[in-house]
Amino acid sequence: MMKMVLLGVVLWAGVTFGSHVAPYPLNLLVTTDTMHPPPMYDFPFPSPEKLKRLPTVTASLKNRSLDISRLSVALLERLETNLQSAGITPKTGSPAQGLAILGSPSTDAMHYEQSSMIITKASQNLVHNRCERYGLANDECASYISTLRLRESEYGGECAGLERFTCPTQMISSRYRTFDGSCNNPVRSSWGQALTGYKRLLHPRYADGIEQPRRAVSQKSLPSARMVSVKLTDNLDKPDDEKTIALAVWSQFVYNDLAHTPVRKTVHTKQSIRCCDNSGFNLIPRYIHPSCMPISVPDNDPFFKDKSVSCMEYTRSATTYRGDCTFGASEQMNQASHFLDGSHIYGTNGRDAAALRENAGGLLKTSKINEEELLPLAPNPTEKCLVENASGVCFNAGDVRANIHPWMTSLQSLWVREHNRIARSLATLNPAWNSDKLYHEARRIVVAELQHITYKHWIAALTGKIFDELHEGYDTGYNSDVDPTITNPFATTVFHFVNSLLDQDLELLDENNKVVSTSRLMNNYFKPEIVTQKGGLQKILRGMINQNSQRMDFNYDDDLRHHWLGGLDVLAIDIQRGRDHGLPGYTQYRTVCGLTPATTFEQLSDVIQQETVDKLSQLYENPADIDLVVGMMAERALPSSQLGPTATCFLKEQLWRTRAGDRHFYTHADESGSFTKRQLSEIKRASLSRLLCDNAGFTKVQRDVFQTPSESNPSLSCDEIKKVNLEAWRDPSQKPDILTRTTKWIKTKVGTTSTTK
Repeated sequence: MMKMVLLGVVLWAGVTFGSHVAPYPLNLLVTTDTMHPPPMYDFPFPSPEKLKRLPTVTASLKNRSLDISRLSVALLERLETNLQSAGITPKTGSPAQGLAILGSPSTDAMHYEQSSMIITKASQNLVHNRCERYGLANDECASYISTLRLRESEYGGECAGLERFTCPTQMISSRYRTFDGSCNNPVRSSWGQALTGYKRLLHPRYADGIEQPRRAVSQKSLPSARMVSVKLTDNLDKPDDEKTIALAVWSQFVYNDLAHTPVRKTVHTKQSIRCCDNSGFNLIPRYIHPSCMPISVPDNDPFFKDKSVSCMEYTRSATTYRGDCTFGASEQMNQASHFLDGSHIYGTNGRDAAALRENAGGLLKTSKINEEELLPLAPNPTEKCLVENASGVCFNAGDVRANIHPWMTSLQSLWVREHNRIARSLATLNPAWNSDKLYHEARRIVVAELQHITYKHWIAALTGKIFDELHEGYDTGYNSDVDPTITNPFATTVFHFVNSLLDQDLELLDENNKVVSTSRLMNNYFKPEIVTQKGGLQKILRGMINQNSQRMDFNYDDDLRHHWLGGLDVLAIDIQRGRDHGLPGYTQYRTVCGLTPATTFEQLSDVIQQETVDKLSQLYENPADIDLVVGMMAERALPSSQLGPTATCFLKEQLWRTRAGDRHFYTHADESGSFTKRQLSEIKRASLSRLLCDNAGFTKVQRDVFQTPSESNPSLSCDEIKKVNLEAWRDPSQKPDILTRTTKWIKTKVGTTSTTK
């Protein structure tokens, strides 16, 4: 017990332990009436007495384990070839294809996944041969294995190249951020870089300590994720009178910028994986890929029982090297950069970014359809969308999820238009700037606007006054000791609330805010054709800022409960993903966030309604078994907020690090990419309502588009909405001399006076 207390104090002081770090004491970021003890990172390391019993793990033994692991991965080739020959691949337009598109891994991601798979299997081998026979618990053994470095293996150099490289001085001093997030921190170059792993707040709870999905405390299987969803959720229509769909869509937009968890493909044939039969049954054993983790559908399922469906698709998430380049428990990969940097607009690497650019003017590529400037069309629509053939409409963006539904596609299009508007204005202000200069300066402004809208407007709409201090009061500048890495619980569960806010009806409104048509969400997943209709973009955006969102609760529209991505349950998928990632249960995390420990179901009623507690007690054997996403969604929302205390805790902790640990964050002064005081004051005028005026043909809009129009939030003429004045970016060398400026002022003044008379 004393060891754990001391470890908690060390972590409270901010000292790191390998890649497993409690990033900053959460109680410093969560305002409560009672001060709670600092959170402890529950690293279950074996005692000195147990360690003495374990034989030494030599370099040759580690390499032998890797050899065995490589052989087992090589043996997958026969299975994967057979799967391909037998047609065990996702069918066009199927839920399996939808999941594969949602988590589509890049070539680089696949490479690191294969390396980490070999290391994971070698770690399992070491656990079996060096721990189990000596009576060491799996979690303790996994912690011990994580002290064994890859340095002496063939993977040591590759891991160091991803996690331990040093950036050239010119990249550190550049005013522009990299596309993949690298070189942001002048000392720890990989912090925030794409393709690195998520951060752990608590030690993972894998059944074998290394990779096998979490099980119940009793070591029995946890209840089916689909059954949990069915028992807890309903489809009651409960609109929020104050919030618009824009709040949900912007939330998803922010999430897409910060996190993208890729799913595995076959190692040798590079094919997407299917885990259920096309008819909804379980595959026969010889056709099941090891990366499959399908969700069982109960026989009495209220929706699927008449369809004879017993299997729901789920493929495991891709993993990557551990941050400290060691053996040990699996760590899931973030394919996006870990910064709020517009990576879903511009791409997460130089290759993708270049493919999205025009050759001149610093512009992003667009397509012209029905006189609308939209995202560029994807050259391979059947790979990125749920369309039947190559003539289907599908767009290309920095993130494949731009096509997930028309609201998101429209918002992504809006930002591409904003980039091009800014680039054209800068070209007029600074004729000497070349295309690269225009592109990077426009990108820099766009990212700053995105950050400002998120921290100033979105957070307030989502949480009320809980986060007020995050915008101004907590802005202490850049801190190179702050690790901005996205946490696994944040990436896997926190933003699930979006799915409760979305409505199944997508309303299109005309310029008089009258509904001209509606479309079911279930018919539009990765099918963005509706955006290409004449005036479609404006109608979708107008509907997004006027249509009421649903309330944040356990009511999900059927288009998300039964028809998500063509036939999935969005809550069941997120529950399964948490188990796949080895996330501990809700009760462990709530304690980290300052809530009292809950060892009985009755003790959960402090933040969860009794009716829901009763349902949880019928589903789970032990309170510690409750899945994190379930517990977070079950919590009562805090006053004026959409979120409960645990989700608020993780969101607040992450967004603080996302800002403090980003050298290029728009408010930071005295950095190589800092804005001037005048430029910063202009950026602080940015709003989503202004973007709609500038880029979507709006003439009137409410000031806060996350809130429904009302007496306190009336619709205003665009002339009354603050606008960013790009004159602040005019190069000093381009500014006219005092005589020219005075002459221009006199002409303007005289002209205005004459017109008035």
